[in-house]
Amino acid sequence: MNLFSANYENIKPLSLLLRPTSLEGFIGQDKILGKNGILRKLIENGNISNSIFFGPPGCGKSTLGEIISKTLNCNFEILNATIASLNDLKKIVDKAKQNIEFNNQRTILFLDEIHRFNKLQQDSLLSYCESGVLTLIGATTENPYYNLNNALLSRVMLFEFKPLSRENIRIILKKGVEYTNLSGKISDEIIECILDISQGDSRIAINYLEMYQKSCIDLTDGEVLELFRERQASFHKAEDKYNLISAMIKSMRGSDPDAALYWLGRLLHGGEDPRYVARRVMIHASEDVGMANPEAMLVAHAALSASERIGMPEIKLILAQAVVYIAISTKSNSCCNAIHDVFSDIENGKMDKVPINIAHNNVGYKYPHDFPNNFVNQEYMQAKKQYYFPGDNKNEKLIKEKMDKLWNKK
Repeated sequence: MNLFSANYENIKPLSLLLRPTSLEGFIGQDKILGKNGILRKLIENGNISNSIFFGPPGCGKSTLGEIISKTLNCNFEILNATIASLNDLKKIVDKAKQNIEFNNQRTILFLDEIHRFNKLQQDSLLSYCESGVLTLIGATTENPYYNLNNALLSRVMLFEFKPLSRENIRIILKKGVEYTNLSGKISDEIIECILDISQGDSRIAINYLEMYQKSCIDLTDGEVLELFRERQASFHKAEDKYNLISAMIKSMRGSDPDAALYWLGRLLHGGEDPRYVARRVMIHASEDVGMANPEAMLVAHAALSASERIGMPEIKLILAQAVVYIAISTKSNSCCNAIHDVFSDIENGKMDKVPINIAHNNVGYKYPHDFPNNFVNQEYMQAKKQYYFPGDNKNEKLIKEKMDKLWNKK
């Protein structure tokens, strides 16, 4: 700390100034932090173990990390995975070992945006978490099952944070209004507009309150409302992402290109990563178009490849073409049903032995290219079962005719 460090207090945003410092002041997450919530009990008993907090932005993950640092008698270290390196982690580990040896005190590492750590960085956490040198609390806005290594997941407890309710945000806004001396000055209409915009994100709500505090001197309430409602019309990533992507996919599945384009536009206009959208389009091309139009996969793959090289605004043209192509394609989920049926049989214990003629030693194997039309009737599975049922569309009708002819089906 230097002589002028106090000046940093003057530049803190309102969202930081309003952060609660105890569990009693924490708003929301009643399921895990309410009176009988398991996470609350762990914190109060000082028994917090390696954990991952996951949920949308502005729902209290980082705030709870700070509360834990003030509640438990532990050395508390904070890293942000977007800028942290392995060297930063090593310094904290060295300090943690000293605290154990000299002070008999454990260290909690709060690692924000943990999903930004690559595989090597995530692996580097394993031994320290397992040995107890560090107690890890990771925070992420992404689904940990998709973004964290299985080895790390096996060593942590997962706590899901939900978007804050409208009433949660209202309580937080009320505290903000009192803190900024805006009581009696800010209209109910402005408050309701901020609540509409926030959609479960307390940080957005407080940021807009702070914006109002700074702008109300020069702007009328009508002008502020007009400014705020421009934001209200756009997509809010934390709350609507999964609803919007669901709407886009279901519109493509339902062969409505106009609706699919609209939801695509909402996603991209709101700042969604085009690569995420492209991945979902490619999945849909296989799941819902499939063998009815195999070229849909090629179009979707081209869009995915382009999304890795081209950003906004140009990528919206390529994704729009892919979305329209898939929306107007003939649909079939025959392959999707087939593989689900296969997995169901396997999970229920159906484990066929590989027939000897197609095992690696080739005993009795008939090489199809040695026979007319590159086909020979031989055994490829012992308990023969049909999984793939061609759909009722032009392409798969031809497939069915071919398979019936090859396998002498009536």
